[in-house]
Amino acid sequence: MVCHVQLFGGRSHMGSRECSRLWIVYMSCMLLVNPVQASMYVESVDGGQEQACGLNGCQALDLAKKNTEYSMARMMRMVKPEALSKVFENMGKMESLIRMVEDLTRDVTSLMQPVWPITSDEERWEKCSEGPCSCRIETKAVSCWRLGLTYHLPRKQYIPTDARILDLGVNQLNFLHKDSFKDLERLTELDLSDNQLELLPPTLLFDMEALRHIKLHKNALLYLPKEVFQDTGNLRTIDLSFNKLEMLHGEVFKKLLHLYSLQLDNNQLTTLPEKIFFDLEILEELDISENKINELSRLTFFHQKHLRRLKLNDNEIKRIPYGIFNYNFELEHLFLQNNMIEAIPTGLFDNLENLTFLELTDNRLMLVRPRDFQQLNRLESLFLGQNRLSKIVNKTFSGTPNLRKLYLFGNMIEEVELSAFSGLNGLTWLLLNNNLLQTLPKDMFKRTKHLLRLQIDSNKFMFLPEGLLNDLEVVEQVKLSMNPWHCDCFILYLTG
Repeated sequence: MVCHVQLFGGRSHMGSRECSRLWIVYMSCMLLVNPVQASMYVESVDGGQEQACGLNGCQALDLAKKNTEYSMARMMRMVKPEALSKVFENMGKMESLIRMVEDLTRDVTSLMQPVWPITSDEERWEKCSEGPCSCRIETKAVSCWRLGLTYHLPRKQYIPTDARILDLGVNQLNFLHKDSFKDLERLTELDLSDNQLELLPPTLLFDMEALRHIKLHKNALLYLPKEVFQDTGNLRTIDLSFNKLEMLHGEVFKKLLHLYSLQLDNNQLTTLPEKIFFDLEILEELDISENKINELSRLTFFHQKHLRRLKLNDNEIKRIPYGIFNYNFELEHLFLQNNMIEAIPTGLFDNLENLTFLELTDNRLMLVRPRDFQQLNRLESLFLGQNRLSKIVNKTFSGTPNLRKLYLFGNMIEEVELSAFSGLNGLTWLLLNNNLLQTLPKDMFKRTKHLLRLQIDSNKFMFLPEGLLNDLEVVEQVKLSMNPWHCDCFILYLTG
């Protein structure tokens, strides 16, 4: 039996199984209205798909069509988990039903979108120029940037099959038909950024092996189909930042052997599958910042031996597992600020011999030990501000001989031992402001003669040992303000 369905002015047909499943989609969306009736229809579909399709499948879609102010994805957000639990608590199928609904919602919404004409005619570029988009045959580029496109692609826009660059950025597209880029096998750059995309059809990028760069940032993507990148094995860069991704399938980036830049920042991720990056062996840049990640696996970055820049800042990480960076030999920049890290595991950074920049500002560190930074011979900038440090012990930074900038502001430091900065002969910036310091060892700066900037403002200093600053031969700026200075003749040397 075949069921004919009218979708926004067009006509489609599907078999009994598909039609019955679409009926489940509709009735699931209606659970808030009448959960008892919905349960009855779902059981009917489960027991006899032929009968359900013949009567209810098309009726359901027809009813859904009339309520055009909501997309299917928006309707799904109306489903209350407690209502679903009540209806299906004795059926044991709630989880699979929700998954089915999500998959079908994605498929149906993509089918509703019109497809623009993709042509290989001899006059294809002339036809392309007649549409609203800008077409340049010299660079094989089609730009539909900022055209105010809403809901669907322009029906009158011809797209040449030999296009290499396609820009659909800064529009208001919600969904894309699964065949939107079919036959664009030479496309190397695709920009879908700054739209309102909620879902990507699983086959949207099929047969696009030439694709090198894809921009999907600033959309409303809730999740990624497992197979969405399976035919794009030559991708170099993917930007998925500023979306609403809450989870990622463990194999979504599988086979992307040539990827060197992946942006996942500013989403809603809470965890990462242990082996999600296993195939990304030449990855150089990875940004997972500004999510809600609270836990990392020791194997998360196991295969990223060429990683140079890793951003994990602005998450909810409390503990960094020992050995997580053991194979990131080429890492140069590591961002861990604005987390909840309480301690640095022994040897955490031992294999990061190429690290030049380490950001640990705004965590919950109470102690740093000489062992923590022992192997960071190339480190130039170390940020430890806004933690809970109370004391800096001797030779804490002796393993960082090339350190140039050291940030210790905004802690609760009450004591700095005499040789705390021993070995930092090239140090140029030292920020100790906004702490609880009352004094400093007289000869503390004897081995840091190249300091250009020293900030010890906003502490508890009433006086400084006479001659403390005499060893700073090239200093350009010293900040001493916001201290409860006791002015007497012993402090006159500071004005000299």
